[in-house]
Amino acid sequence: MDTANSVSDVLYRLGFQSSGDIALSTSWVTVAELYQWADEAAQKIAYASGVFCTADASLTAIASTAEYALPASNVFTLATFLNGVVLRMTAVRDLWALDATWPATSGPATRASLDASGVGTITLYPVPTVGGTLTQIAEEYAPTIALATSTVALPTVLQDFFSYAMMAGARGKESDAFMPEVAQHFEDRMSLYESVIQHLYGPG
Repeated sequence: MDTANSVSDVLYRLGFQSSGDIALSTSWVTVAELYQWADEAAQKIAYASGVFCTADASLTAIASTAEYALPASNVFTLATFLNGVVLRMTAVRDLWALDATWPATSGPATRASLDASGVGTITLYPVPTVGGTLTQIAEEYAPTIALATSTVALPTVLQDFFSYAMMAGARGKESDAFMPEVAQHFEDRMSLYESVIQHLYGPG
């Protein structure tokens, strides 16, 4: 789906006669801002649902190294595999209960923890003696929505969701066109779409 279609859709609904009007220096809102609000909406549904769930094989495990930084786009991880073998997701408290010296234990990795180290990291247990491809089934942010990167991997039926996000942002912006009640109305419409997205793709 191309959110550029949402931009075209909202122009006249925001009172502009053409794309040239919004580009004027006197315009109270810019096209860049419209895309920014669409990007924020995409990030919101990434947290609230499994709409951007994917198999990410971008990490490489190295022997004798247990901790790895998750991809910057990672929202949450559902499952992890090392060379195709599933690693059991385990909280750090359970690692301590399982093995009092777990940070120093080495061997073929059988578990993975998302809270054993800093936020945005994954830790393997035992410390792996064999490296390989670390694949995650994970919810990730969509690529940034902007003028030059306006497409997003969603069905076109959700175009109105992004149109409402743009209009909510525009009417909620402090300007001569500020309309808080209208902005709230568009946000309420977005909430309806979020419920549908959660129903179709599962909750976050």
